[in-house]
Amino acid sequence: MPAQSRKKRHRKSKTPQWQVTVLIVVAVVVLSAVIWFLMRDDGRGDASPFDARLFELAAGRGVGRDDISADDPIRKVGDIFVRTWLFNFPNRAARDGFLGDLEIEAASRAALVAYPKELGAETILFRVGFDVETFDLQLSVQKPRPPAVRQTKPTAVYGPTPKPQPAPDARGRLAILLDDGGQKLDLVPVAAALPKEVGFAILPFLPRSAETAVALHQAGHEIWLHLPMEPEKYPADDPGPGAVLMAMTPDELRTAVHSALNNIPHVVGVNNHMGSKVTADLRTMTWIMQELKARGMAFIDSRTTVHTVAEEAAQAQGVPTNRRHVFLDNERSAAAIRTQLDEAVYRSRMEGGIIAIGHLDPVTVEVLSQELPGLAKRGADLVNPSDLVR
Repeated sequence: MPAQSRKKRHRKSKTPQWQVTVLIVVAVVVLSAVIWFLMRDDGRGDASPFDARLFELAAGRGVGRDDISADDPIRKVGDIFVRTWLFNFPNRAARDGFLGDLEIEAASRAALVAYPKELGAETILFRVGFDVETFDLQLSVQKPRPPAVRQTKPTAVYGPTPKPQPAPDARGRLAILLDDGGQKLDLVPVAAALPKEVGFAILPFLPRSAETAVALHQAGHEIWLHLPMEPEKYPADDPGPGAVLMAMTPDELRTAVHSALNNIPHVVGVNNHMGSKVTADLRTMTWIMQELKARGMAFIDSRTTVHTVAEEAAQAQGVPTNRRHVFLDNERSAAAIRTQLDEAVYRSRMEGGIIAIGHLDPVTVEVLSQELPGLAKRGADLVNPSDLVR
């Protein structure tokens, strides 16, 4: 009897051979699928639909596949798969244009974006996120490559892919705000002759601050306070007199804001001068917005850092606000400024209304004096900066 019991127990514990075979097959299939998923993108092989769209947009800005590479092609962060692509652009104008294309493309796909973060002097990071996949795009400006001595084999030629175009009858609204007024008066007569919709942001407590504001206001232009704020590299980078600093108490901060506003006559709003550290601090920006609300002022975020919370603080306090979309003269040459103005016109027609910021600089003023009279024929209507705050 004990021997029979042991035999029964042995028969019950034995797993049928067909079940073992099935389990082995399933495990092999699952493992193969995982390996295929992790290894499917080696940076030069098959691309996802969004990858392919990135290549098209980059080609439209003069970037071929030889200028695109993958660094750490795919990795998993939490539940999100992250891909990193490296793009090398021939110049800053091409890179900045590609950024505008990305914003439009991301908006059309309802994607989440993190605005550009500087990784170095010539490299920025732009992140586009979907439900389970995120793209880290490192956008670099490279020095021109030396010409090849000889071709050993034919090279494939990738033609530019046209970027999305606005409807033929699409019209955009474009506001232009020129910063850094108040230092001297030599440019004021020429600047005053620009179309009256061009606004000017005046630095406070400079030798010609009030005089510049009065002259430009009398010529019909909007006057904004270009409020100095503490940057990340303060005190090595000095924002100038009357600056809002992180070490200030709330009362000192309110006094600084009121003093700067009182120093510039005819002010309708404020934008930040420097301020990469202040505009990233929600508490400090909330105090500033409370003072602007009390004075009936608007705020335009110059976006000197990707970590800015200025717009959120303004909206929370009921301050009319908007942000800078295009910089006109990071590179102060006539050709580069014209390229950026073209980008501003294009984006205004695609997005409805944008703000471009430049400087009260001889080259910028000269280019605008030549180009702005023909702006309406190109589908963009020049408006006051205050017309685009909400």
